[in-house]
Amino acid sequence: MKHLSLPNRRKVVPLVMLFLSGLLFYSCDDFVEQLFHQPPKPQQESATVVYDWYKLIAKTQLRTSPQPVIISNYRNFGYIGVGLYEAVRPSTKGAVSLASQLYQMPTMPAPEQGREYLWGASANAALASLFKQFLVGLTDADKARIDSLENAYNIRFKASASQEAITRSQAYGRAVAAAIYNWSTTDNFNLGSQGYVPPVFPGSWVLTPPAFAAPVGPFLKDSRPFLSSNLTATAPPLPVPYSEDPASQFYKRSKSSI
Repeated sequence: MKHLSLPNRRKVVPLVMLFLSGLLFYSCDDFVEQLFHQPPKPQQESATVVYDWYKLIAKTQLRTSPQPVIISNYRNFGYIGVGLYEAVRPSTKGAVSLASQLYQMPTMPAPEQGREYLWGASANAALASLFKQFLVGLTDADKARIDSLENAYNIRFKASASQEAITRSQAYGRAVAAAIYNWSTTDNFNLGSQGYVPPVFPGSWVLTPPAFAAPVGPFLKDSRPFLSSNLTATAPPLPVPYSEDPASQFYKRSKSSI
């Protein structure tokens, strides 16, 4: 085993003293957090929290009466999915915000640099907030179940992270959820039909018996899409021209599908 000579020892001692003195002046909270609460790598965090949330919501919607309007549900779960992605995106190196991909999506909140985050806690808080804001027909019992699942995971997270990191992560997830919800309020989504006058032309839609119900979502064409490419996308033309002539291809195809 080699021993340092006296001159070399004299060189090392000042370096050690400099390091120790630096520790004394360094913020204790920051030092402890950075040394003992290093952020876990994304692959070390379980996705179970996300699966449990969607299981709960699936059961909740099965109990909902009347059932949610399908078109509205598609729209709501689209926003929820975007919010979930943004709530955990900073955990993945090189992941790009959807704000640069989706039409008129605003810039999302940014996490604090150099701080510890538990991304499961961020997802937990974001989903609890998003489901409450987007799902329709929630009863008080449904909301209590949402609160219960969120609290159950908050307790579980305490075994793997500091309370400061959990609180910071919750705040980030909720900030993302709020930004997503605020964005959704500007999409001009409207399922109503008040003021709509159906156009009249050969083959146009008409009220049908027995209830002669009003049309659903005639103004959806005016709502903002997620992709800008859908602004100019059009429905394909009918494979054959509309006709009421019994000898026409349209008439024959209509009859064959009955």
